[in-house]
Parts: sequence; C-alpha cells; structure tokens
Amino acid sequence: MPELALQKLTDHVYWMPPAEPDRPSLCAVVGERFTLMLDAASSDAHARLFLDQLTKNGIPAPRLVALTHWHWDHVFGAAEIGTPLIAHRLTAQELAIQAAYEWTDEALDQRVAAGKEIAFCADNIKLELPAPRSIRIALPDILFDDALDIDLGGVTCLLRHVGGDHAADSVIAYIPEDRLLFLGDCLYDAVYTPVRHYTPERLFPLLDKLCAFDAQHYIEGHADTVMSYAEFDALTGKIRLAGELIAELGTDEAAVLAAAKSRTGSEPDEDLTYFVKGLIAGKDVLC
Repeated sequence: MPELALQKLTDHVYWMPPAEPDRPSLCAVVGERFTLMLDAASSDAHARLFLDQLTKNGIPAPRLVALTHWHWDHVFGAAEIGTPLIAHRLTAQELAIQAAYEWTDEALDQRVAAGKEIAFCADNIKLELPAPRSIRIALPDILFDDALDIDLGGVTCLLRHVGGDHAADSVIAYIPEDRLLFLGDCLYDAVYTPVRHYTPERLFPLLDKLCAFDAQHYIEGHADTVMSYAEFDALTGKIRLAGELIAELGTDEAAVLAAAKSRTGSEPDEDLTYFVKGLIAGKDVLC
C-alpha cells in the first residue's frame, strides 16, 4: 500500500489511511481551540509524515494525542509528536513494560521465542524501523478508566473504553458533531495468543457498545476505506449471525457455513467466514 495523503472526511476530522508495512489509520480532530490526534503512529517517520501533512493542509499541529491501545504500531511515534499523551490506565501499564525492553533484532527474536511477542509484529517492526533502531516509548500524561470527554472548541471527542479480544485496553473515539467513530483495532481478533480467535464473552458486549453510538462514519485501524453506517450494520449482522449459528450447531465449521448459506440465500462471504473461523477457534481458548 503506498503512502497516502491526508483526507478531509467531515467538518472536523482529517484521516491518513493505513499503509505498509503495518501503519494504522491516524486522524486529526480539529476544533476552534486546538487539534487532537487519534493514535500516535508506528514510528518517528510515520508521525512526521502525518505532522507534515497537517502543515501542508494548514491544519494546526496537535496539542494532545489519544491512544486507542498499546500495540507498537499505534504508539511508537508518540515521542516524535511530543505533545501530552492520553491513554487508558491499562495502556499505560503496557507501555511501561515496553519502555524497559531492548529493541534489537536479537531481543525481538528472543521475545518471539519466549511467547512475549508475535512474529508478525516483530517482522513489521524490523521493516518499519530497520536496524540499528532506536525506539523511544512515551508514557502517558493523562490517564482515564472508563470515559473521558474532550472539548476542542466547537467539537468534542468522547473517549470510551470498550475492550474486546484484540486488546483489553481498547478505546474508541466518538465525534458526535460529525457522527464519526474511530475504532482503532477493537473489532480485530486476539493476536497475542497461540491461535488467533474471538470469544463471544468479549465480542458481543463490544458490538453492543459500538452499536449504541449514533455514527455514520466508521474508521478501523487497518482498513483502507471508511465504513458507512449501512456497511457497519451489515458487518455486525454477519458477526451476530456467526455467533447464533455456532451457538445452535457447535463448532463444525462446514455445518455452520452451510447453515449460513441456507439462512442468507448466498455463499458466506469473506467477512462471515472469518468470524465463523475466529469464534470457533475461541471455543478452545480460556477467557
């Protein structure tokens, strides 16, 4: 995926889409008083690209940055941005652990072997930050537990802890004036486990929380398009269907997918199949 320019999505929100190797979506929420950045980039270079795009478009630099969760690709650029950092209390705990790590190739490989890191992340860190690398872990300045509302002047950002399988500290950002929901990675599956998976105990309460927002625009961490309400509604419908069929039929994947075809009248698409596989895998994982 090539580097993509900043895009104006709504009256107050500018978006930089994800890019290789594993750079996530970044957003600027622009108020009359100041700008808030959502997520902190995967490296100094990624952060600098975003800041330069803001300058190019005449947008004031961020005075605050809010993190959606602790994973490296969302936090490694925070020190380069250099503004106060907002994070969930669990995010702060994980960042303190990262701050004590060494980041050489050898140290990364040792953590993969020990099960403290996954190969996918280690490989992408090496691509984003070739050796010899220096990684600065910025620790949060402002912590919250459940919710934090930020008035930017004429526009507000509501930060809400939602959790989920991907990361227990997952936070979303809702911009009510623009009906925009910045999801981070909260809808993705658990990756820091031997088997990637979803669990109904985490996934379905998460869906209930997300569906409670009156949104028309949905930004995911690593999706290169912005979902409309209709697309989000269709996706959550597939997720709920997967859960219902597994609850009825058990973990026979072929039987579940056949039932999905019968129920919908069409072959299960990639999304439905993915959630069926993930929820079945989660049946064998202790929560």
